[in-house]
Amino acid sequence: MRSPELPKREVLLAGKNIRCFYRLFILLSFAAIALALFWFGSRYPSLFHKAAVLGHHEVSSFIWTEEILRLPANPSFFDRVTVSIANWVWSMRIGMSFGLTMGALFHTVFQFYPPKLGGNLYLNTLKGILTGAPAGVCVNCAVPIACGLTRGKANIESALSFMFSSPTLNFVVVSMIFTGLPTAFGIVQYSMMAVVLLVFVPLIVHLYNRSQPKPVEQIAACGLPINLQECEKSLFETLKEISSAYIKNLWHLIKSAVPLMLGAAVISSIVMELLPLQAIFSHVNFAAIAGLAMITVLLPIPIALDVIVAQQLYAHGVPAPYVMLFLATLGTFSILPMSYLWTEVSKRLALSLYALFVILGIAASYAITVFI
Repeated sequence: MRSPELPKREVLLAGKNIRCFYRLFILLSFAAIALALFWFGSRYPSLFHKAAVLGHHEVSSFIWTEEILRLPANPSFFDRVTVSIANWVWSMRIGMSFGLTMGALFHTVFQFYPPKLGGNLYLNTLKGILTGAPAGVCVNCAVPIACGLTRGKANIESALSFMFSSPTLNFVVVSMIFTGLPTAFGIVQYSMMAVVLLVFVPLIVHLYNRSQPKPVEQIAACGLPINLQECEKSLFETLKEISSAYIKNLWHLIKSAVPLMLGAAVISSIVMELLPLQAIFSHVNFAAIAGLAMITVLLPIPIALDVIVAQQLYAHGVPAPYVMLFLATLGTFSILPMSYLWTEVSKRLALSLYALFVILGIAASYAITVFI
């Protein structure tokens, strides 16, 4: 006679069936693996190398740091642009891959765990700064992450402060500025970033929020249905569900971000070949500084290249206002975050931030003359 089957004993964690935590465990594990591979396998070794060679190695370009193609003996304009595009893409490959990976992850996390939209602009901005600074990605590679945040309906101010703090407030980049350049450059640079992050980001977002209709859409956007059967799914079923959502979100990001990335590479490569920098550097005047600021703010560059370029210009005796302009405008904004904001958030917000960085770059160029 067969004995009756005993009911399966539930494994509990914090008083709940452990299956209720499968989804969270998978998402956290994926994030930890991605961060570990990027930080310790690529980003921080690369940043430490850039810091070590600062002042001892001259860059060949103001928009890329790694070389996969070299120019022929007598390069044409087309050769120079093509090589620049290829080297830019090669320089960005790891950072952009990480940005796409984490951007899709944030979007997926917020699908399953909708964010609580707190109304404290300063607190939300601080959250973005605290996550952005250690991330160590350039502002271009931060775009897919910011896109994942806003598509997941997180706060705009958190996305903006993440983008702007990641390439500028990382401790390696900060140390490079203060060791590679006179202290005055660091003081002006971080005074500007403090104004951007603590004054203008909350202010611009506040004005943007006031112009938006009141929260019917916001509730619907964040009100993704919570699966009531979550605690009944097996580990495999949960993994399959998350993988499906993640791949879908990743593909949407790739479709929108990669064409922008390639377009930015083409435009910036052509602009840098046409820009008569030697003639510009020979005279300091408002028209030259303003015109250059309108261009350099839009140039997409790898992380820390702004510091390397500024240090190289300073060592070659380029006037301090131009050195400060490159330090202040390269790497803090670019055509990529502007395009993201234009298409995903608000055209007015995109133009406002572009104008802000141009104006602050010009102001920083003149502010440095007080010290140097």
